[in-house]
Amino acid sequence: MMLQSQNFEAIATESGAQGIQMLIDSMNTEQTINAVVLDLTMPSGMSGFDVLEQLHAISPDLPVVACSGYFQEDARELCQSIGFADVLQKPYALEHLCDVVRRHIIRDRISA
Repeated sequence: MMLQSQNFEAIATESGAQGIQMLIDSMNTEQTINAVVLDLTMPSGMSGFDVLEQLHAISPDLPVVACSGYFQEDARELCQSIGFADVLQKPYALEHLCDVVRRHIIRDRISA
């Protein structure tokens, strides 16, 4: 809802498995997923790290932003070293969320 309030087209899913399926489905349609904001702690048994691995198996260049309220000092570097494009620490301001998503959408379009 936060991204939609700023005129982003955003889709929310209930679980990592649903998000993975949505990415697969989008590849068979004209709907493009340009970036993912992924909470590291989710219901359903899959962690954000598990979901990241599967998302990148499907779409290796998809920017995935890690989101959590439990980051420690070295978490940003760790997350980026395993493939997250960026890190959002909760709570975050709407402006910061939009800046991060916009930056990765633009970077994705430039590299395409």
